[in-house]
Amino acid sequence: MDVVATPLWSSPPCGSPMAGTVSSGNPLFHVGRSYYRSAAKAYNMTRYVVESLKLDETVLATSMAYWHTFVDRLELRKFDEIVLSASCVFLASKVEHYKVRLNRVIALVFEISGEGDEMEGWRRMLLEMELLVCHTLGFNFQIIHPMKRIVELVPEDHTQVLECAHRLFLLSFMTPLCVRVPADEVAEALVYLAADGAGQLEPYAGKFRCDAVERREGIINVMIDALAVMRKNTSLPKVDDMIVARRKRMREQESFRPSVAHSSGGTGSLDVTPSAFLVE
Repeated sequence: MDVVATPLWSSPPCGSPMAGTVSSGNPLFHVGRSYYRSAAKAYNMTRYVVESLKLDETVLATSMAYWHTFVDRLELRKFDEIVLSASCVFLASKVEHYKVRLNRVIALVFEISGEGDEMEGWRRMLLEMELLVCHTLGFNFQIIHPMKRIVELVPEDHTQVLECAHRLFLLSFMTPLCVRVPADEVAEALVYLAADGAGQLEPYAGKFRCDAVERREGIINVMIDALAVMRKNTSLPKVDDMIVARRKRMREQESFRPSVAHSSGGTGSLDVTPSAFLVE
């Protein structure tokens, strides 16, 4: 992709990310709508940095896995979410063997340049947050991503399935699946959803190692919820119909709740999410 999006995010700490759960009855798959929105802002910023610095998408995936791990264990509202995201992408770039200068990350995220007190202040803040992230990870930086299993599962001539599964793989980082479910299980659920949506599920019979239907449906439910909340689609009519139906059900549920004012992470900011990167 030649065009890199300009940064579109706000820096105030967000509220509790787990309010208002949606999805299946399995506690593993309970995700709040505000969680999706906070994760989408982190994703958007992270992808901007990754593309600006011409890094591999593995850095994006690793950074978001760190972000979700941190948020899963600590309360996000206690921390500046942009500082957290910037620290995660800086750490991930080093783990994935890229030589990225911290000042360059700060310049991209906070739109400042040169040296001085402001740059030094951000440097100290990001380095302190990076250390906290390292402690939260237990200094275990290895992340296994689902994409390898996706490539193993999908035949070369199933281009539509592979492209959709790849989109879903990227979008899955707006959910906490990467820290709650094994990577291979996520991969197989994404391939199942893409193949079913493309009407090509039959060739995959017997190929899935993870045969727990309830868990697969839970993963798919989380993805459909995320796509519905973030107003994304897949270009596969069957899957997109599921998203539309889920969005309609969510609107109906909202109509029975008292009206509340949305923060900067509410529906007014949904266009900030990475739809431009993923769906044409």
